[in-house]
Order: sequence, then C-alpha cells, then structure tokens
Amino acid sequence: MASELRVNTLKDAAGSNEVAMTYVANGSAKAWVHFTSVTTTTAQDSLNISSLTDTDTGDTTVNISNAFSNDDYACVMFTNADSGTGAGAFNNNYTGGLFSRTTSSIDHTAHNGTNPTDSALNDIVFHGDLA
Repeated sequence: MASELRVNTLKDAAGSNEVAMTYVANGSAKAWVHFTSVTTTTAQDSLNISSLTDTDTGDTTVNISNAFSNDDYACVMFTNADSGTGAGAFNNNYTGGLFSRTTSSIDHTAHNGTNPTDSALNDIVFHGDLA
C-alpha cells in the first residue's frame, strides 16, 4: 500500500526558512538533460528523460519519460555548440533551437551559421504540468 504525505509548507530544521508546496510542485523543473551529440548522442545526466535520438547532423529528439499534460510547456535551451570536447574547446561558435514539440518529446537543433552541426555541449530544462 502506498503512503501519502500532505503538507502546505516545507521548513528547514531551524524553522527559519520556508517554502510553500505550490512553489515546489509548480516551480521545479519537470525534466532536464545535459548531452553531447559529437560522435555519439549521449546524455551525461538527466531527469525524466527516457532517451535521445540522433535524427540527423545537428538534430536530436529528446524523449520525455513522464509526458506533459499538453505541448505548451516551457523550455530553456543552451547550446555551447562547438564540436570540440577538450579543455578550451567550447567557443560558443554555434547556435541552436527547439522545434516540433509534443507532450512527450522535443526536437533540438544546433548549427554553425547555416550548417547543421553536432554540438559537444547541450542543455535543456523543461517546466510545465506533467500529465
């Protein structure tokens, strides 16, 4: 049998810092991923991400484990976008974007000018209501 804990506010051990549960439930990231698409598309770390699919040079589909209630969730994306992987290799030469979102996936692209390019450093954070 599952148990349930119901609270309105969380406080630290001293009782001096508190946060309402609405901020915890509604304000926390529901999914995030830090990944590379150079050589192989690999997540270095993630939350609520089931897999990454390399769909083409510079294009990756990020698949979400627990879907959102609709496709109007918000994403913040960063692509350091350089194909190098060593120290000093990240030069912010590339840009990226998000497109074609569904409740359970989003497509990410990286490019250098007008050319799609695999990027060594990509981060996406998802905020919204889970289904």
